[in-house]
Amino acid sequence: MYTFKKSVTSTAYLSASLLGVILALSACAVGPDFKKPDTPKPSSFTREQITLDSKAVTPIKADWWKSYNSPELTKLVELALKRNASIETATANLKVAQQNTIAQQGYYFPTITAGTSRTIQNNGASMSTSTGLVSPGPGNGAPTYSVNSAGLSVGFVPDIFGGNRRAVESLKGLENSAKYQLAALQITIVTNVIQTVSQEITLREQLRLAVAAERAAFKQLEHVRRMNAIGYNSGVDLATQESAYAYVAGQVPNIRKLHEQTLDMLNVLCGEVPSAKLEVPSIEALKIPSDLPSAVPSGWIERRPDVKAAEEMVKASNAQIGVAIANIIPTISISGFTGATAGAFSSLKETLNRSWSETLNVNQTLFAGGTLLARKRAAEANLEASLGQYKSTVLTAFQNVADTLYALEQDRRSWEIARDNAAANKKIYEYTQAQFDKGYASEPMLLSVEQTYLGAEINRMQAYALYLGDTAALYQSLGGGWAGAATK
Repeated sequence: MYTFKKSVTSTAYLSASLLGVILALSACAVGPDFKKPDTPKPSSFTREQITLDSKAVTPIKADWWKSYNSPELTKLVELALKRNASIETATANLKVAQQNTIAQQGYYFPTITAGTSRTIQNNGASMSTSTGLVSPGPGNGAPTYSVNSAGLSVGFVPDIFGGNRRAVESLKGLENSAKYQLAALQITIVTNVIQTVSQEITLREQLRLAVAAERAAFKQLEHVRRMNAIGYNSGVDLATQESAYAYVAGQVPNIRKLHEQTLDMLNVLCGEVPSAKLEVPSIEALKIPSDLPSAVPSGWIERRPDVKAAEEMVKASNAQIGVAIANIIPTISISGFTGATAGAFSSLKETLNRSWSETLNVNQTLFAGGTLLARKRAAEANLEASLGQYKSTVLTAFQNVADTLYALEQDRRSWEIARDNAAANKKIYEYTQAQFDKGYASEPMLLSVEQTYLGAEINRMQAYALYLGDTAALYQSLGGGWAGAATK
């Protein structure tokens, strides 16, 4: 009994020593370490000089959509963030990536399994070669006997060369990429809700103005018809007015169609069926934010979630090279077993029935038809592809900001021009109305001026929708909110 204990102690000491050596070797990991890709640092977004860095940078709030000061808009945004189907899908994909990372991290630890078995066997009788007589089987003199066993197995594959570490690193990159993709999607959904709401309220107002313009055009047509009936104008005058009325009247169904389709789009963005009735703000309640970003911090590019997602994909691809290399070099595994075997379960605890073993395995693939090397080269090529995608994402980010700055400036000017034009036409209409009331202007003149004024109002609303949508696009191009983040 003493010799048995000494043997176990010596073996355990050797196993502990071997494990210490393995853990020391595990401090390194094969494959290249991740290096953050370089990003361009231009002095301006556009061909005109626009400074990227400024001490007057105002951090964008995380709930930046509240800058529009519309409770109705805030409710719609929050509803979309909660119920949008695409966000639900992206959230589930993030959970999948998180669990895959956790599952891979489990390989850092030993695998422990317990098992028990019971075998009933009949070996029949056997003939003795010395006596020529039939003798019973080995089961205590009986041909039928049972064997019971129970044991505990421990298996461990030490991550000596860091292959599992690289695998975890790769999966963690995919997890982080999924997280940033979700953030990018949320910003996109918010932007789409704001732009759709702005489109809806302007189409709603355009529809009202178009109906009024149609009514004025019809009155003018009726007047021309009366004049034509008594011979005061020609058939050409009547046909011209009929054509003008048809053009104005034709705008109404087109605007109504776009308005209804815009409402359908808003409902789906908010996770509702098209027939649902949502509370949408009025044109007076939705204003251009007074705190639009006037300067852009130099580190803004790193805050865009799509750029962060692309960077994490580079990290994941880089780690896969280490995984491929680890599959080429030798693998080491350690396993141990302790258990007992007896004819009855009650006898398993007897010392003489117990058994144990320790095994150290070293395996090296000698030939695999070039598969392992090809996988390493594929991983390297995938890294190049990820770097190319990262560069494309960064350049697209710069393009988004440049396009938005151009659009914001030009559409603002267009809106101001359309606003001033509508204000001027409103004055003309009011003056003409006053002249008509006093008998100094004819009804056709008043109706013509009214149609011009209503047309100017429609143009103003269209320009306002574009400008309002540009403001949301600016927030999106800057990566949404980053309140509290460093601005350098």
